[in-house]
Amino acid sequence: MPIESDFTQCPHLQTFVRCGPHHRAELCILSKEDIEKLYNIWSRYHDDLGCPQYDEKPTFTPEDFDTFYGIAQQVVDAMVDEYQVPMLLDQATISNTNHYGHPPHVDNLRFDSVWRDGKRVPVDEELSAARSGAYILWRTEKTSYRSYSCSVALSDPGGYEGGELQFFDQWGSRSPVARYKCAEGCGIAFCGCHRNIHAVTGVKRGFRLVLLVWTRPPGVRVPEGQDQVCYFRPGTGDGCWLHTAEIRRGLARRGQRELVWDPKPESDDESCNCQDCREERGRVSWKECMRHMQGSPLKSTPSTSAGNSPRSPSVEIAPTCQESGAPTTKSRKVCRQPVTLCGPHGRQELTGILTEEEIRTLHEIWKRHHDDLSNPWYNKKPVFSNTEFDAFNSIAQKVVDAMAVKFEQPLVLDQAAVNSTNKFGHPPHADNVQFDSVWWDGRQIKQRDEVEAARAGAEVLWKESKTTSYRNYSASIALTDPEDYGGGELEFFGTWGSKKPTVSMRLPAGSGMAFCGCQRSIHAVTGVKWGFRLVLLVWTRHPDAVVPKDQLHVCYFRPGSGMSIWLTSEDLRRYGKGKGKGRRSGRKSLPSLPDESEQDDMLEDLSD
Repeated sequence: MPIESDFTQCPHLQTFVRCGPHHRAELCILSKEDIEKLYNIWSRYHDDLGCPQYDEKPTFTPEDFDTFYGIAQQVVDAMVDEYQVPMLLDQATISNTNHYGHPPHVDNLRFDSVWRDGKRVPVDEELSAARSGAYILWRTEKTSYRSYSCSVALSDPGGYEGGELQFFDQWGSRSPVARYKCAEGCGIAFCGCHRNIHAVTGVKRGFRLVLLVWTRPPGVRVPEGQDQVCYFRPGTGDGCWLHTAEIRRGLARRGQRELVWDPKPESDDESCNCQDCREERGRVSWKECMRHMQGSPLKSTPSTSAGNSPRSPSVEIAPTCQESGAPTTKSRKVCRQPVTLCGPHGRQELTGILTEEEIRTLHEIWKRHHDDLSNPWYNKKPVFSNTEFDAFNSIAQKVVDAMAVKFEQPLVLDQAAVNSTNKFGHPPHADNVQFDSVWWDGRQIKQRDEVEAARAGAEVLWKESKTTSYRNYSASIALTDPEDYGGGELEFFGTWGSKKPTVSMRLPAGSGMAFCGCQRSIHAVTGVKWGFRLVLLVWTRHPDAVVPKDQLHVCYFRPGSGMSIWLTSEDLRRYGKGKGKGRRSGRKSLPSLPDESEQDDMLEDLSD
């Protein structure tokens, strides 16, 4: 069903949802025995769901699957009775909420933008505009095929502090319209669209265990790749889960008729007329490309995974996705790689760039001010004293100066961070561009075949990063020695989708690696298995590059950043306007750090 669209406010059509009616319902479903069974399963199989890159899906015994599935199905049956619409169990999770909780979100849609009188509201004004009644545009999520959700309490609400399930009447609202801390065995069922924006506050004390259930209508196509994905958010904590493919296998083992939609490998959903399905039907499968190549070879397009693009702004940008005569929706689209600001490309070693004194200084600043960057909703930006800012800025600028020499061009410090890499690490990525799609002979490859096609030489198309495209280079400087930790390798990959890195390194303290921010430097950091890894990360831009207004205050981080301190572009500008006017970067000797009483005085001076 389409969400009602107001074209006087926004020229774009709202997306579709599969839920209705939309009310919330409190359901008391599970017995003490059911709760005990689920707790025992969780105790045996729980894994950390705070990170999307979990190593291995726990495999349930047939008996444990039957128990888990049977209890989750009880919840689905109660939801069917309440909403009087057919639905199937799609996935289920048992998890203990951690201290992060879940920020306000919608399960099956994602926020897109805010509009007023046909014009898009600037990003930095979205919250205030939404709170004053501006028009919200939603777009489809990977889970848009689902319909309803339910959160069932498996622990006594008096046994923990926080962990409150909250609902909001509109995006950007500060105060919830409803709050729930359900009794054991009871839960809240709700639809997954924009009418049920919800959040869970972090657990400050005690233990909160919940059963989360997601459903979909019968006959709805499960997107390729989603049948084995666990749905979670940073506050999920330790959990165990049943995904769609596991439910399918478990039902087949029991000899039951499969209730899930199970397409043939080569088939597409011809009945669905949503935009995503229409576009997917216009794409070509990699197997089809291979058949054409074996019969009459196609003229291939060159791989740009890490080689031929991007081009600098001064060079004319040529099409990289060739036109094709095949009558598909994407066949005549001319694609261009994004403009990036780095060049020359490649990696440059920065050997022994920081002294022991400089490393010790960053350690001390980090100890005083570190905040958790594993969670993007940090509470407050740490405020440095003038002396601490001088030291941090001076050391970061020293790295920038060395990078400018290596890359033979002027560079400006944009942001800097000192991170203690955690067990999650960073998955392969490029800093200033994002993956878009995969192409062969002018035709876009189907989503399910993208990785296989890219590994076989199909062209990867990248798109401009909305947040960091104005930057050019990055550097990672080790502040701890490799023997102080296990894991934590800095890896570089030759192409998008590669399984093995071309280079893997663990640098000594004081040394680092500088690299360009485009797809020629796809890199990752493996999780730290034991010990302590601290790094200084520096990002630069060209002196003429303009920093977007909405990026001045933003810290650049990924889930594996861990406890960190950071200098934003706004910090560099704001501190420079105060007592530190006339400071010079690249000091040879570092000032001593102030004691705590001196810091308090300086914090007062810097407060807004």
